[in-house]
Amino acid sequence: MDIQTTLQHIANGNRQAFALLVERFQRPLFSYLGRMGFTQAQAEDLAQETFTRAWQHLGQYDAQRAEFSTWLFTIARRLALNELERAGNRLETHWGDNPPDVASQEPTPLEHTEQHEQQRRLQIALQRLPLSERSLLALAYSQSLDMKAIAHIEGCSEGAAKVRLHRAREQLRQWLGA
Repeated sequence: MDIQTTLQHIANGNRQAFALLVERFQRPLFSYLGRMGFTQAQAEDLAQETFTRAWQHLGQYDAQRAEFSTWLFTIARRLALNELERAGNRLETHWGDNPPDVASQEPTPLEHTEQHEQQRRLQIALQRLPLSERSLLALAYSQSLDMKAIAHIEGCSEGAAKVRLHRAREQLRQWLGA
């Protein structure tokens, strides 16, 4: 998908072309927002708001300053941080409400409990990180962004982003005893 061509179609009045952008970036945005600690419903709401704001401000996008994905994730990051601050850093976590009915290759109850505990400990550790570090980690584990784009979204140099990422990972390792 050629983003610039799609943007040109939108600029020429083809409103349907924006659906291609939504289709292209919806999954990476959900992934990023999920890694920020949002539930699926919250991530969907924030992604929808991100696309709405992108549509409303598409005329302000400057391809000379940043890739479209960088611009879009910057919008998502601001919305996510605002939501986390508004919620007082209290996040809901859902671990699956539908246990399997029959024997399967799924983890045993003990393995499931251990995985659940590990995930719970990770979520607690992530919540202890400053919001900017949590955002940086979430962006780093998003498949669609390189370190240069992450640094741009975070508003710092690439070197500073790498240092912050290393420190955040080390802090998590320390808290998790890994």
